[in-house]
Amino acid sequence: MKTKKELLMNLRLALSSLLLGMLTAFMVQAFQWTLEDRKEVTFGLPGEVTILTMFEGPQKVSAADAASAREALKAYLNDQSLALVYASVGEGRPEMIVCDPHHILPWLPRAGNEGPDSTTARAYLFRGTYTAHRWSALGTAPLLPNGVEVAGVIDAPPGTDNLQYVRTIGREPLPSGRYTINTTDPTQVKHILDLFYRMGFVPQQSQKIPLLTYFLQNPLLMITLLFLAMGHVCAILDWALYIRGRAREFGIRWRHGALPTDLVRENLVGGLPGLGVGSVVGVILSDLLVAGIGQTNPELGNFRTLASAAVSFLIVIVTWSATLYGVIKTRKEVNIDA
Repeated sequence: MKTKKELLMNLRLALSSLLLGMLTAFMVQAFQWTLEDRKEVTFGLPGEVTILTMFEGPQKVSAADAASAREALKAYLNDQSLALVYASVGEGRPEMIVCDPHHILPWLPRAGNEGPDSTTARAYLFRGTYTAHRWSALGTAPLLPNGVEVAGVIDAPPGTDNLQYVRTIGREPLPSGRYTINTTDPTQVKHILDLFYRMGFVPQQSQKIPLLTYFLQNPLLMITLLFLAMGHVCAILDWALYIRGRAREFGIRWRHGALPTDLVRENLVGGLPGLGVGSVVGVILSDLLVAGIGQTNPELGNFRTLASAAVSFLIVIVTWSATLYGVIKTRKEVNIDA
C-alpha cells in the first residue's frame, strides 16, 4: 500500500516538475539570450556601461588642442582602468576604435592594448571580411587610415555587423559617433565628456545601461519569469490539494507523536525520484523544442542544460518542501483547535 501511495505521489510530482522544468529551461535560455543581446549592444564590455553619442560642436578647436585632449583621454582611461569602444554607423570608415590599456575586452589581443604613451595605431582585421581577404591575398588594406599597422586577423566581436576591422587610438583624430565606456559613474562620465568637448565634440545623447535594468527591461526574460512564477503557483495549488487529501493519514500520525517536520522530511525524501525525473525530462524536452524551432542541433550535455536541470531540481525541491510544511502545519493547528 505504501509503495503504491509513493508511486502515485511521484507520478503527480513528476508531471508537475516536468512542466516546471520546461519553464525553468526556457527562463535560463532567455537569460542567456539576454546576455548575448547585451554583449552585442556593449561589444563585450563587462559591468555597467554608458553609451555616448557625440557629434561635432560649434566650438573652435585647434588640431594641437584636439590632439592634447585625445592623449589626455587615453591617460585618463588608463588611470581609471576603463575601456572605450567606438563603432562606426552609417557614413565613414567601417571600423571600430578602441582604447583598452588593461585588457578589459576579452576579444582584443593583449598586444592591441596600447599604453597611454603610444602614438602608433594597430589594426586587427575581422576574419572573413573584405579587408581581411585583401590583406591575405595582396597584403594591402585600402580601408585603413594611413599610418595604421596591421597586427593580425581576429574573430569579430558581437554587434559588429559589416565592420571590417578594429584599431587602437593613434594620431588620427577621433570621429563623431557612438562611444561605449564601461562605467556609469557621473564623475568619470563628466570628465570624459569634458575631454571630448576639448576635441570639438558635444554630446547628442548619454545613455546608461546598468546590467540589472537591462534585464528588467527585456520583455522576453520578464515574460518567461512571469510564466515560471505562474507555473509554480499552479503547482503549489495542485500539491496543496493532494496533501490536504491525506489529512486523515496525517491526523493518525500526529496522534502517535509525529511532528510536522518529520512528515515533511518523509514526504520530501519519498518524492525526490518524481521531482528529479520530472525536472530532467522537462529540461531535455525544452532544449529539444528550442533546437527544433531554431533548426539547430540539440546540445543536451552542455553547461546550460546541466545548469537548467540543477536549477529546476533545486526549485521544485524548495517548492515541494514549503508546500508540505505550510499545509501540514496549518492542518495540524486546525485539527488541534478543533
